[in-house]
Amino acid sequence: MATIDLQVADPVKARCRECLPGLRAVADEAVAELAPAPATFTLRLVDDEEMRELNGRYRQLDRATDVLSFPGEETPEGRHLGDVVISVETAAAGGGSSLERELKVLTLHGILHCLGYDHETDDGEMEAMETRLRARFLEPSEVPGAKRSGTVALVGRPNAGKSTLMNRMLGEKLAIVSDKPQTTRHRLIGILSTERGQMVFHDTPGLHRPLHRLNRRMVHAAAAALKEADVVCLLRDAATPFGRGDAYALDLVAAAAEGRGRPMFCLLNKIDLIAKPRLLPEIERYAGRAVFEEIVPVSALTGDGVDELLELLWSHLPPGKPRHDPELLTVHTERFLVAEMIREKVLEQTRDELPFTTAVVIEAWEDGEKRTDLLASILVDRESHKGIVVGRGGKRIKEIGTAARRDLQEFLERRVYLELRVRAEPGWREDAAVLSRLETG
Repeated sequence: MATIDLQVADPVKARCRECLPGLRAVADEAVAELAPAPATFTLRLVDDEEMRELNGRYRQLDRATDVLSFPGEETPEGRHLGDVVISVETAAAGGGSSLERELKVLTLHGILHCLGYDHETDDGEMEAMETRLRARFLEPSEVPGAKRSGTVALVGRPNAGKSTLMNRMLGEKLAIVSDKPQTTRHRLIGILSTERGQMVFHDTPGLHRPLHRLNRRMVHAAAAALKEADVVCLLRDAATPFGRGDAYALDLVAAAAEGRGRPMFCLLNKIDLIAKPRLLPEIERYAGRAVFEEIVPVSALTGDGVDELLELLWSHLPPGKPRHDPELLTVHTERFLVAEMIREKVLEQTRDELPFTTAVVIEAWEDGEKRTDLLASILVDRESHKGIVVGRGGKRIKEIGTAARRDLQEFLERRVYLELRVRAEPGWREDAAVLSRLETG
């Protein structure tokens, strides 16, 4: 826990006396989240004269500014995060909000600079972090009826149950599911809008060591969600032994959490498949990592624990307005979703013969008066794979088409004519043009 030294210069003591309890509370909580290891931190409130003197000494600037940050360093006594100096006079002249709120905003800004963030050189990372911190510590979330809005990243190893869980929480099937690893290849966005606000799920590809361009894109999509989300949930398949892949995923999430100050939860999924005594070692394993606020056992398949999880997620989303039209379930195009639905049927029918080597591209789409005509190509990696998809006498591809057409008609709410073709596209997993096309359907 950090020790915070709050100093107030004599000329501004009377002006900010009432602000000090709230300001110290925000500084305590923010530093505890962003730098949980034992450390010291100094926050000093001064007048414009002292601030002008500091600017002249350290920045060759002959004027007062609202805040200065001086990053600290490791000392023989321990870690010193740094010193943040705020001019109360300049802060009060900013207008638009109370002095206490302005001091809190500047304190958060200064703490981030002490931790190495730099809005002048990064790619919006500090601004995004500052927005999250303001929402978490400054907005009136305790006001009854306050709306919440934010993103929840679902990350984990392949087959951890991320897509099944998102579908369960949305109350509708959006993501395709399969017992094959790497079924999810893109970051899939699901939008839950209720009277409480809007929760935007990012269902991500499984965390694994990439071998192809496709896999690298998949891992990049998961990493981007880790970086951007307001809340992160690491899913762990509790019905399987803990192995190197789980350790790899845990290390990635822990590294992404470093200094971010966001709520992170570990979800032990598939509890319907194991006896309760087997859960205890898993809970202890993940509870030992300080990165997680809570360990939540759930079953995405049966719904056990999912309502409790949703309550937890709502309570940790920042206050705010909806980021998307509340009528939307997703931001993805119909073409993308249709291609995914067809691919799901390919995965169901081919089982273990073609683990990762198929893709679906929509070649033609024509909406008629009474029906929609679709032409889709199923890409395979080798000529020898075409026969597996087509099947003896074309039986398998007919079954794929029949099952896909049934789902598509329900999804599009009209009659569908679906023509499927199988095309060998050697090396498509390394083809940037093909991969870009797959992202849009």
